[in-house]
Amino acid sequence: MPPGGAEQRQPDAAAVATLLGLDAQNQVDLSLLLERLEELSRSRLESALEDLERRGTAFDFRVRLRDTARLLRLRGQQAVSAGSETEPASVIWLEDVTEVAGQEAAVKARAKHLRAVLDALPVALWLRDESGTLVNCNRAYATAVDHKVVEVVDSGAEFLGKTKGAAARALAEQARSSGEACSETHHVVIDGARRLMEICELPFGEKGTLGFAVDRTQLEEVQAELGRYIRVQSEMLENLSTAIAIYGRDLRLMFANTAYARLWDIDEGFLQSNPHLGDVLEALRERRRFPEYPNFPAYKREILQKYATLIAQEEELVHLPDGSTLRMVITPHPFGGVLTSYEDVTDRLALERSYNTLTEVQRETIDNLHEGIAVYGADGRLKLFNPGLCSIWNLDPDYLRGEPHIRDVLPQARDLFPVADEDWDDFATRVVARTTEPDTRSGRHERTDGAVVDWAQVPLPDGGVLFSFIDVTDTIRVERALIERNEALETTDRLKSEFIANISYELRTPLNAIIGFAEVLENQFFGALNERQMEYSEAIVKSSQQLIALINDILDLASIEAGYLHLDLQPTNVFTLLESIFTLGRERAHSREIDLRLDCAEDTGELLADGRRLRQAMFNLLSNALKFTKEGGVVTIAARREEGEMLFVVTDTGIGIPREDQERVFGKFERGTRDNRQAGAGLGLSLVKSLIELHGGEIEMESEVGGGTKVTCHVPITDPPVAPLPTPDDGETAPRDVA
Repeated sequence: MPPGGAEQRQPDAAAVATLLGLDAQNQVDLSLLLERLEELSRSRLESALEDLERRGTAFDFRVRLRDTARLLRLRGQQAVSAGSETEPASVIWLEDVTEVAGQEAAVKARAKHLRAVLDALPVALWLRDESGTLVNCNRAYATAVDHKVVEVVDSGAEFLGKTKGAAARALAEQARSSGEACSETHHVVIDGARRLMEICELPFGEKGTLGFAVDRTQLEEVQAELGRYIRVQSEMLENLSTAIAIYGRDLRLMFANTAYARLWDIDEGFLQSNPHLGDVLEALRERRRFPEYPNFPAYKREILQKYATLIAQEEELVHLPDGSTLRMVITPHPFGGVLTSYEDVTDRLALERSYNTLTEVQRETIDNLHEGIAVYGADGRLKLFNPGLCSIWNLDPDYLRGEPHIRDVLPQARDLFPVADEDWDDFATRVVARTTEPDTRSGRHERTDGAVVDWAQVPLPDGGVLFSFIDVTDTIRVERALIERNEALETTDRLKSEFIANISYELRTPLNAIIGFAEVLENQFFGALNERQMEYSEAIVKSSQQLIALINDILDLASIEAGYLHLDLQPTNVFTLLESIFTLGRERAHSREIDLRLDCAEDTGELLADGRRLRQAMFNLLSNALKFTKEGGVVTIAARREEGEMLFVVTDTGIGIPREDQERVFGKFERGTRDNRQAGAGLGLSLVKSLIELHGGEIEMESEVGGGTKVTCHVPITDPPVAPLPTPDDGETAPRDVA
């Protein structure tokens, strides 16, 4: 019916007025209804009424009243009264849905909020109906399967993919039928990465299931890393020399390395069977490898209780029946249980005892030294000292025990250092600097009290430094006295040598004149001499020649002592040398009826020597032997090569030399006999000794009274040491060769 038509049916005026917010007495028609609606609602209603009357299209929607928050539900349709043949009438029902709309809005807002919460979760969630079909999911699920939420429900995209979708539905069916949560782990590729997901299904609602997926990839990686760590740790523990055993929470042996089996002499098969700690203790006791305890069962219960309740690390020494000592350390294991390690410390304890004993011995040794000892560390602090240090420097031992710095120790002995006050700081700084330098030094310090202290500095391997001090005051005094005495003796000896040399030189000139005139008389150049005159002339010549020989010996000795005599080293044939000496002494030996013998092979060889000086030494030995050998005796000169040296030997059957005089005869002006009839000047053997030593050799004597004498000269075949010819100082008289 057109709006405002004559045949328009009138509504329930009072009820409509109340719904429209008007007085119940007001007459309500369709135009008033349209007037009370908001503009949009009015336009919508007008359009709907037009469609209703023209095409009979029913409508049902909500409209809002003008100037109020009230909502009305409008439903319209055409209706014909029963038995009426008239055209259908338009019927409109009005219903106040303001309160219902508010409730619906609240429900929608809550549902939207819950949906947002589910979509914000990083865990994939989904719902299944009783047939296992997906009916809903959150955004995380849709993202994982690369679909939108609506597409997931429409397509039924499974989280595990097509190949494993049946397994997921079977898991849901298992949870629905059992009424309990069920879970499985599967590897899934998400965003191109392989992930380990734990799929859980639990009953939800009347017959549906709720599913969710938890990413366990990190857990898998951690477990794999932990497995690698455990394997590496096991390999490392296996290669340790320390015995290691790991017991689990149930006190069963989880791991034991080879060192453990070797230490306790236990079969590895037994250890690999994961025995209980109590069984291990019993096995050790049976093998008598464990300490003896009076009440072993009580000890066993104590150990089991300790391992079961261990919180912190414990350590103790275990003394075995075989005398060895083990260091046992039990530590809570990070994965539960206990880690036990055994280390054989028998040798270390013995070494510690030895070290402690050595330390005490060294301590006592240092404390009883006359020297003062001070050890400073790398930080300059006193680490060690002995009573000698306190005695020498007048230091307080109690003060030194506090490990003072060397800068603080120096002022304690300030009065003993001859250093001016203004120079003290610089002096102390130098001493402190030297203490920290790794150099070896020594020196002498003269104190203000007149004492003299020798000191030495030695660096130590740990960066410290050791100082030693010794009071040498008395030694210095004696040394100075000895030096003065030695200088006086050297001066006296030098003056004596110069005097002898000068006197000997001055005697040669008149002796040469005497010899010359005596030879003129002996040769009877100015007329014949009677027998007595001839005897006197011969005696004068013989005595003069002996005196000349004595003077030559004195000059040679003086030259040797003064260092002016040097050797003319030339290859010298030993046999030729001895043969010439034998020839010179043969006439003299024959005149005294002495058997002179030569014992030297012609192939004895040569040596580098001064032939003239060596001949002089050997001739003096031969002369001395002939002098003290009686008629009918035997004198032998010999030479032989032996181990890098040449041995010259002169042997006689003379009167011999007493043992107490054998060392003395090689001194100047010393004689081996007090028989004045055989007395000489006593220079021959002294000169022999000096000449042999000048060749780098040595001389030895063997003699018995009445049994003869044997003198052996050891002369090296190699080059002898030759002292350089010194230059005489001004005023010093050098020996001169005198014809």
